[in-house]
Amino acid sequence: MSEFDCQRNITLLNLYTILLNCVFILPILLPFYRDELGLTFHDFLIGESVFAVVLILCDVPSGYLADRWGRRNTLILGAFVLALGYIALFFATGFWSAVFAQGVIGGGIAFVSGTNSAFLYDSLLSQGRESEYRKREGFRFALQLYSCALASVAGGYLYMIDHHLPLMIEIVMMLTGVGVAFLLIEPPRHQHIEEHHPLRDIRDTLIYVLHGHREIAGIVLLMVIVFSTTKICMWGIQAYADALKIPETYNGWIISAVMLCGALSGHFGHKILPNLRGEQALQGLIVLLVIALLVAGFSMSFVGIIALGLEAFVYGFGMPRTQETINNLVDSNRRATILSTANLAMALGFVPLSQMVGFVTDATDISTALITYAAVLTFLAVIAKMITMKRSRC
Repeated sequence: MSEFDCQRNITLLNLYTILLNCVFILPILLPFYRDELGLTFHDFLIGESVFAVVLILCDVPSGYLADRWGRRNTLILGAFVLALGYIALFFATGFWSAVFAQGVIGGGIAFVSGTNSAFLYDSLLSQGRESEYRKREGFRFALQLYSCALASVAGGYLYMIDHHLPLMIEIVMMLTGVGVAFLLIEPPRHQHIEEHHPLRDIRDTLIYVLHGHREIAGIVLLMVIVFSTTKICMWGIQAYADALKIPETYNGWIISAVMLCGALSGHFGHKILPNLRGEQALQGLIVLLVIALLVAGFSMSFVGIIALGLEAFVYGFGMPRTQETINNLVDSNRRATILSTANLAMALGFVPLSQMVGFVTDATDISTALITYAAVLTFLAVIAKMITMKRSRC
């Protein structure tokens, strides 16, 4: 691969990233489920749970496919599967077809996630430019965020023109992404790092944390509690806005503002209370989330939307510190396994917690669901604290 080809790959990968992250449907998914499919918030969260499970199941197969079949081909497949998922959602007529569509979208994201980073690294490595990886990957991550934020603003207005219009544009973007991926040049293959199945990672982690490493178990549990909650709050904003009868055109602005808040907290969060340890930070963030949930639940006003939007700060501020804490506590040959398992645990933790919120919302209302979840969150935080306290007494 020449220097020109390497630079061309970087440019095309950035364009591919923009196309796949212009998610116009993001801020109006719940209104679409309500207006076009006659489904509830709980129904949507069931689909999101299927999405999370498919993402986990496809994690290792997608990595294996990228290693054996090629990064470029896997990126092509990922964009194509995403297009199929959005097409399925476009033609969805009810619960099962919508859940199927979300599962397909989850599979498409699994093919793209990780493969894009590996493609970038291999392209840079082919020219001895691997030292640029952090900068290039950081820029690509920013493109993801800004593309999604701008598309969210547009999505709310497009929905008011026609409920299916955001999906139509989404499909065009994904298919354009397929075309861009075809223009990529497969970089030379370098040494492969063996990947384990997620279930094996979970087994190894359980053995490790239950034999003298309860502090890590407590931190992983805190991660599940905190970052499952941030995702529930993110989707809860749309259900909350619906309960307040806020027009869908504002959804895009709200979601965009939340994303930018997350970006800023991630960018500058290290300057806020820099000496705060990961475990202490997570415990403090749980308190913040409980307060936010109670404020949103009891106020049922625009103040509640701001309170739920604090999830973006929690994610941007808390995730880097948590990962740093695990890196400091775990030896190098186990770090990847522990972090991988923590990510999988967060995805799995979202499933039962989100179903509880969805069930209570359908049975009562979003206000009661948020207050109930605040109580559950407090209970889980106490359990996690007890686990870490047992470790400190050993």
